[in-house]
Amino acid sequence: MLKRFKNEKYRTLTKKFKKETGQSMLELAIILPIFMLIVCGIIDFGWLFYNQLTLNNSAREGARFAVVNTTPTDRITLIQNKVNAVTPAPLKTGMTITITYSNVTTPLLGDVTVTLVTNVRIMTPLLGIFYNNQQKSIDASVTMKVES
Repeated sequence: MLKRFKNEKYRTLTKKFKKETGQSMLELAIILPIFMLIVCGIIDFGWLFYNQLTLNNSAREGARFAVVNTTPTDRITLIQNKVNAVTPAPLKTGMTITITYSNVTTPLLGDVTVTLVTNVRIMTPLLGIFYNNQQKSIDASVTMKVES
């Protein structure tokens, strides 16, 4: 009888220590930071890539407008208005537009370059650690030959 009691006690003791209830919690605690880093990186990369493509498109639209409309009066203002019209509102804040002609005296004989520079707000706070004020500066520049 005493031997049977000892065996039962031993079995219950080993069952208590062999339970793995905390294993999944520990695995989650190890993997979750890495997983969140990857997910936040994907979100921010997609957001910055989208904004870069949008800014490139706005610069291309401005350069195309400058190439086709070469009237001498208020040329720069018209190009800036066109760029502001095609640029989405989040990118307009703080955006600088630089328009340069390679031949200033006769713009029809040269190239036009439209350069846009703006700041984009980082979406996730994780990547924002690496940038000041959680903003990244992006720029786009397009050069086209002026048509007559």
